[in-house]
Amino acid sequence: MTDTEVDVVLPCLDEAGALPGVLAGLPPGYRAIVVDNGSADGSPEVAASLGAKVVHEPRRGYGAAVHTGLEAATADIVCFADADGSLDLGDLPRLVTAVEDGADLAVGRRVPTGPGVWPWHARAGN
Repeated sequence: MTDTEVDVVLPCLDEAGALPGVLAGLPPGYRAIVVDNGSADGSPEVAASLGAKVVHEPRRGYGAAVHTGLEAATADIVCFADADGSLDLGDLPRLVTAVEDGADLAVGRRVPTGPGVWPWHARAGN
């Protein structure tokens, strides 16, 4: 585990059901910044009740939420992940170590767990 402070920005739109698992999956010492992008399902309240810092971005769109999250971050290293539970946040320390070891940027990738698990547009984008 790193001694460096790490913030994890989680853009969020109606992810109340996924947030408990996502936040529980954060490595120890990593701080969640949930950026609510207009949720109607109580996502901000769920995130706050689980210890996440919650900020609000009224402009719709993933990019707007990412930008607001970056502005709210205070750590030297900032990670970005989806709040829907589709990524294993346990992989973040490997990426952070790469940055600590001199990389300017470290990027994870989605890996399908079986045939047909992604719709065509997700397969094309990945």
